[in-house]
Amino acid sequence: MTNDAAFADRNRLWDTLAAGTGADWDIIVIGGGITGAGILREAARRGYRSLLIEQRDFCWGTSSRSSKMVHGGLRYLASGKLRLTRGALRERERLLREAPGLVERLRYYFPLYRGHFPPRIAAAALFWLYDRLAGVDDRRYLDTPGLGRLFPDLDTSGLSGAYRYSDAVTDDARLVLRLLHEAVEDGAAVRNYTRATDLIRVNGGVSGVAVQDRESRQACEIAAGVVINATGAWADRLKARVPENFNIRPQRGSHLVLDSRSFPAPAVTSCGFIGSSQNVGS
Repeated sequence: MTNDAAFADRNRLWDTLAAGTGADWDIIVIGGGITGAGILREAARRGYRSLLIEQRDFCWGTSSRSSKMVHGGLRYLASGKLRLTRGALRERERLLREAPGLVERLRYYFPLYRGHFPPRIAAAALFWLYDRLAGVDDRRYLDTPGLGRLFPDLDTSGLSGAYRYSDAVTDDARLVLRLLHEAVEDGAAVRNYTRATDLIRVNGGVSGVAVQDRESRQACEIAAGVVINATGAWADRLKARVPENFNIRPQRGSHLVLDSRSFPAPAVTSCGFIGSSQNVGS
């Protein structure tokens, strides 16, 4: 089977899986979002015989409905999570290097108000450390007149200035598909509309997965050395098949998306404005 067939020829791949005549899989990844795609990409890069299955279309769920941000976690840094922030920032910079045009830097402006936290000296330290951990120098302080010139319609009452800093944005679905294509080029196989219905257990361990084709309702079992549940909000459906006593608690991020024309900023074509509890990008 060619790599192109592994991605595009779904019927041929299903016949191979159902007949059990294909590769002995080292890793089966369940879930075709950004987490599953990233795991598959890394597994294929390391030479593991890898298969990914997805119950709907690739990046159908959270990975096509995100905030589109690739952020380093400024709020994590503010709460003292230095290690987490450093890891996120390094991944952000790596994506900017490896996927130019798909992941792009976006600048944000953090307003400072007189008599409100944080004071300028604390904000300066925070953004200096944020840049330092990322290995960049992209912060800048703007006084109130400068901010008013940049955003003519901004109400500057009470403002003492703002700090500009950067994060990144991406087309989340395209990023998933890029990772999947790169994994396939390295020998992995992927199939959408293929639902994992159960885990195959032998001697207390997981040795494979039972799957069903969404269209034909045909089913088969696929053996693998490792099965990875990367189904995100659906993780508990398969986790329930494993007797370990722990729960996965889904979380939801709520984002307010507004038309950029509601926030005219003629001098700035790639920026966002962030406040204490919400952010708006133009």
